[in-house]
Amino acid sequence: MRQQSKEYIVILFIVGVLALNYPVLDLFDRSWMPFGVPLLYLYLYLAWLILIVVLIVVVEHSEIHRPDQPVVLGRTSHLEAAPAEQRQARTANPTGLP
Repeated sequence: MRQQSKEYIVILFIVGVLALNYPVLDLFDRSWMPFGVPLLYLYLYLAWLILIVVLIVVVEHSEIHRPDQPVVLGRTSHLEAAPAEQRQARTANPTGLP
């Protein structure tokens, strides 16, 4: 993960704590009910949804993909990460015995 992405995640955490804390929540504690839902509940669910979506976008863009390698979910195996000579040696003698 890139260093810049880690910084974005920390900033997103701080924004989330501020957005879901008392002074801001008090601004939305009104009797007005858009779409028949209390304004405070609507704000909480929308803020929560926006935080999750932004976090997904940041994490998806933080992965470093090389154009010559296929995108694989999870970690790469030790065969894919090894240089070509080591890969050939392992495939020729997978047990490691002489």
